[in-house]
Amino acid sequence: MTQPQPQPGILDIELYVGGKSSVQGVRDILKLSSNENPNGPPASAQQALAEAASTLHRYPSSDHSGLRAALAELHGLEAQRIICGCGSDELISFLCQAYAGPEVDVIHTEHGFLMYRLYAMAAGARLVCVPEAERHVDVEAILSAITPRTGMIFIANPGNPTGTKISDEDLAELIAKTPKTVVIVLDGAYADYVEGWDGGARFVEAHDNVVMLRTLSKMYGLGGLRVGWGYGPQHIIDVLNRVRGPFN
Repeated sequence: MTQPQPQPGILDIELYVGGKSSVQGVRDILKLSSNENPNGPPASAQQALAEAASTLHRYPSSDHSGLRAALAELHGLEAQRIICGCGSDELISFLCQAYAGPEVDVIHTEHGFLMYRLYAMAAGARLVCVPEAERHVDVEAILSAITPRTGMIFIANPGNPTGTKISDEDLAELIAKTPKTVVIVLDGAYADYVEGWDGGARFVEAHDNVVMLRTLSKMYGLGGLRVGWGYGPQHIIDVLNRVRGPFN
């Protein structure tokens, strides 16, 4: 070796290339690859951002207490069990950093979010991709893929780009039959688009190994601000806060 070498798995990650956002001779492009809200951010968010401009020389609260309190009030959750991130992507990174590694298998489905795979690879974990059934997450396929090495399962619910959702009954079966040592991550980036779906909070409340992820990027048109949040058992949130930077 004549030069420093990165950790195993990192060089297997292909450099990210974002989808094109312009077409020569065409105006008013809708960039569907990123699912950006075509209406843009609401006026209230624009006003809040403008008002915050005068305080940019100050470091923000390191525990996001104001945002966590607002999210807790809005969704009926416990603020101390909420963690905020630079988009929900960063929370996926924290989960892989904390609960994956060279001796750990990370399960995802064939049409799951790309970042599940990339962050798991960066952690040196082994990827286990399970097939979906007609673009639906196949609970039995996930259960069949679980081994003593399994440490984490990522599920986008509802899915993107499939647009399909797992029923509460199937989700309950998956959680019940998964070993309690395995972290089950319910990615609810598109939960706001399903009437009556809380993103999985009810399952987080009932189990010690289920984590829910949410974002303000899609429904609220705030992708550029990178505001994601997660809700989980206190012991998992405490672990994630140990790897989270103080001003993320």
